[in-house]
Amino acid sequence: MAAPAKILYIIGGGEFGGAEQHLLGLIQSLDREQWEPHVIVFYQGELAERLQQLQIPVSVISLQTARTLFGLRAVRKLIGAIHPDIVHTHGVRANLAGRLAKLSLPSGFKLITTIHSVLELDYPVPWKRAIFGFLEKRTWFLVDHFILVSRAMQQTLYQKGLPQNRTSVIHNAIRLPDQPPARPSFSRLRAELQLPQDAVLVGTVARLHKVKGHSYLMRAAGMLQNQFPDVHYVWIGGGELEAELKQAAIEAGLQQRIHFLGVRQDVAELLPQFDLFVLPSVSEGLSIALLEAMMSGVPVIATAVGGNPEVVAEGEDGMLVPSQDADALCSAIQSALSTPEQMKRMGQTGQQKVFQYYSLQRLVQETEEIYKKMMNRV
Repeated sequence: MAAPAKILYIIGGGEFGGAEQHLLGLIQSLDREQWEPHVIVFYQGELAERLQQLQIPVSVISLQTARTLFGLRAVRKLIGAIHPDIVHTHGVRANLAGRLAKLSLPSGFKLITTIHSVLELDYPVPWKRAIFGFLEKRTWFLVDHFILVSRAMQQTLYQKGLPQNRTSVIHNAIRLPDQPPARPSFSRLRAELQLPQDAVLVGTVARLHKVKGHSYLMRAAGMLQNQFPDVHYVWIGGGELEAELKQAAIEAGLQQRIHFLGVRQDVAELLPQFDLFVLPSVSEGLSIALLEAMMSGVPVIATAVGGNPEVVAEGEDGMLVPSQDADALCSAIQSALSTPEQMKRMGQTGQQKVFQYYSLQRLVQETEEIYKKMMNRV
């Protein structure tokens, strides 16, 4: 049997978001007889810690250093020392580091990039958006294969000139339990928040960033507070807008109705305790949090952006609304809270769909097929 091929993954790893969850699940499930993973991260964060616990070789180059010529040299030096067969990058800075290394290293390796999100919306500062957008597109020619997490993203990037003959769509996926999770008879979350056990919880799991659309959900919550006085909103996630959103909740008189839980390690346990899950994103690739909520059997409302409509069938296993539209979000939440039995059926249908189509095993198999093609092992 041939020796395992070395795959070097490069990712920022500053926050444990969708891309980091995607990569961790992929690495955990790789066939180690075929693939030997190594990782470069730019932060000693949760992803690095989890990989180190799994005894995956991890090299940390600080983000401050990675922005400099010395940082790029450090990445190049590591690639030269590891001699990977494949370099697989995730995120704009990781993409550029991998591509510049390929341009300058004499020993060849196959370069794969997974694109998880829309660059323009990830960088709200105009000059950063312009620079990174220019560099990203100008270095596409160095990439042997692109993996996109949704068909919607594929079409968007085709319009920008992404080479169609070097792309694949591999929808995001999640690790599934042996049995679908059941709603607990006693809600530990409600007890933690000192709420009655019959309080209605509308949950959201997303980093507190402008692109996730929390401000629109807050406006919708304000419109609904008199009609549904027993409804509480649980926001899981941290981020740069935390202080701003908390102040906005106070100004809207919602400080007792919106509960900021920050980053939690027990999201899988909390999701089944929600009555409704809402994802108000302005942009998405394909939300892992949405898949996890559906897997938990919770009815979902999501904005019709990115890959969300590829997961949620309107009226069958969830509801879709336009993005950046607080009125539409308000109407959807109002409808969901007024028809709990219908939403329960949608939650059950959505759960069945995730178990059928969005398993981590499927994602790993499809990714490994691309690796094999790159290595001419098919």
